[in-house]
Amino acid sequence: MAVLSDSFHLLNDTRALFLKYLGALLQGSGVLSGSAIQAIQGGAAAYFDEVTATDRRGSFAEEVDGLTSSRITLVGEDDLELGIRLDNMSARLFESTGGSLWRTHLRFVTLLRRPDLPKTANPVGPKGIAQGLNAMFEAAGAAQIDKKLQLLDRVEACLIEGLPALYAEINDFLDRGGVEAAPATIIGSQEAPATAESLAKRGNSLLALQQTLLAKAPGMAEALQFQPVAGGAAASLLNQAMLERLMQRLDELDRRGMPAAQPAMALESLIPGLFNADGTTINRPKAVNSAELGIPGSATESLAIDTLAMIFETIFANPALPDALKAAISSLQITLLKVAMKDSALFANEQHPARQVIDRMGLAVLGLPNDVPVRHLVCARLFEIATRLRSEYTGEMSAFETALSELDALVAERNIAISEASLAYLPLIGTLERHDEAAIRAGVALDKFIETNPPPAIRSFLEKTWRQLLQSVWLEHGEQGSAWHESIAVIDDLLWTIQPKADPDERKMLARRLPDILKRLKTGIDRIGMAAETQAAFLDECFELQTRALRSTAPPAASPDLGRELFSKDISTTSPSVDGHFEQDGLSLETLDFTDFQPAPSRPLPCKKGDWVEFVTAGGEKRLAHLCHIGRVSQRLLLLNPDAGSGLALAVHPAILDRQLRAGEAHVASGNSLFETAASLALRQTTTN
Repeated sequence: MAVLSDSFHLLNDTRALFLKYLGALLQGSGVLSGSAIQAIQGGAAAYFDEVTATDRRGSFAEEVDGLTSSRITLVGEDDLELGIRLDNMSARLFESTGGSLWRTHLRFVTLLRRPDLPKTANPVGPKGIAQGLNAMFEAAGAAQIDKKLQLLDRVEACLIEGLPALYAEINDFLDRGGVEAAPATIIGSQEAPATAESLAKRGNSLLALQQTLLAKAPGMAEALQFQPVAGGAAASLLNQAMLERLMQRLDELDRRGMPAAQPAMALESLIPGLFNADGTTINRPKAVNSAELGIPGSATESLAIDTLAMIFETIFANPALPDALKAAISSLQITLLKVAMKDSALFANEQHPARQVIDRMGLAVLGLPNDVPVRHLVCARLFEIATRLRSEYTGEMSAFETALSELDALVAERNIAISEASLAYLPLIGTLERHDEAAIRAGVALDKFIETNPPPAIRSFLEKTWRQLLQSVWLEHGEQGSAWHESIAVIDDLLWTIQPKADPDERKMLARRLPDILKRLKTGIDRIGMAAETQAAFLDECFELQTRALRSTAPPAASPDLGRELFSKDISTTSPSVDGHFEQDGLSLETLDFTDFQPAPSRPLPCKKGDWVEFVTAGGEKRLAHLCHIGRVSQRLLLLNPDAGSGLALAVHPAILDRQLRAGEAHVASGNSLFETAASLALRQTTTN
């Protein structure tokens, strides 16, 4: 292992580069103040120094517990919860930055001459950043735990996105400095044989499910020890004759379920056995397994068949899916089994056309009620596409690619229709946006006064009462009118009246101007309808402060709010959400909002126009709707679903949806793979049984 003569200076330069890039990354997130970033840098620097200064060997226990921020000492229930969240964040950052972080670790092994350096004790790794975050939270003092956890979620999203590039820069810097990467063999390879668990973590639940079934099949693992499981059953058939007999059996079953008929015929004749006698109700489909095909469970080809059977059974048992969709997918079972027998990529390739056909069918029915009739336009089109695919598939993927094109066209047609229906609601969203803009402009105008740290009574008055007045004035007259300027000027004058007046001329001026200032102030208070008792208490407080000013006594200093200094203003979204209703020009729009104005999140939401989003109302009800519009000013979202009962048109505050997405309460439903989701659920059921 190379030893560098100037390692001390190179280590210091690496430390400086790390802190510089970390600070730039956090600043770019837009969610932290300068003081917060400095606190994080300080904690990360302390961890860097601690790791690089020690020469002790890493213990086995440290390796096992390496993903926990054990260096962080936390007490109390809130701090315990924060510590757990920091630990979990560190683990996720290790996973998301594995390759780039590992390369820097190998160079630190060389630079520090420590082949025993634990992989989790990287001087620039997530543990140091977690220690920096903890230092920031300690500086925040009395800030609420909900606020801290919300901020942590936002910072984590920023780090997951930006840390790989940061580590790549550090790796290049050490490389230019002559630090060679230590051989990975002296530390231990990060790679392990692909197990069902590791495959599931990589997102390929279908292949993981097949591995699990393989492990549970007596004698099959030995039979396949020299053959790739991912290749499908065709890669491990006992002989060609069995394959031919199996394909003949599948063709026979397919012919039974698909009479020679035109798409215009009744649906119950196209897919017999799925409808009751009256042709209106769909019976629950049944998955076809290897036993029903006459394939012994010990035969290797049964693996692919039973894997697909579990996928289909999971789909058919899902109560959230419409019965019509299940029937259409059921009609393709035999076709997909044929694919599994011939195409080795079905289980390994997540973009396989056969899997994508199932996914697109699920996408096409998003937002439809579970009891949607089979003769609904979308459902009828699904049956037509499925029937055509069954008849045209002869072993080539071109039939699936054609079906994919037809399904994409179906999805696009429906999305366009919903988007056109949303145009009528844009004026209502525009009205809500104007109120948002009024709140934003009022906040900007008041911030300069609040930053002077006025006495608590006046600060509360500005944040609650006068903010309402400024919003009202902005909506009526805008910022250019005299009413806006007068409303700003009266606050400037009010704050002047409570400042100490040591000069006799200033005291005379205060006595002369005070009646007019109070009169203007009371006019504004009356305009927003402040209760008489509250108004009297506030004016009494002002009188006491102004009396102190005449005696040249400074007003009592407000207690410092470290949390306010450290956290950006757009983090205070812990207020409860409320369901509401807004009407304009004969149209009705539901709302999911806060009782008081809250700004939009600083980072864009992980959803876009055209997505289907599942979310939770304030009453706890799950809803699904199409994202049709995102407001320009406050990013308020318009969600529409004409097929949901009597129809759904909703304006939702982006901070509420952001909070639900981060908590896992909401998700982008159109981003899910129906096939992979079913495989994941089947895998969980298999491993728990």
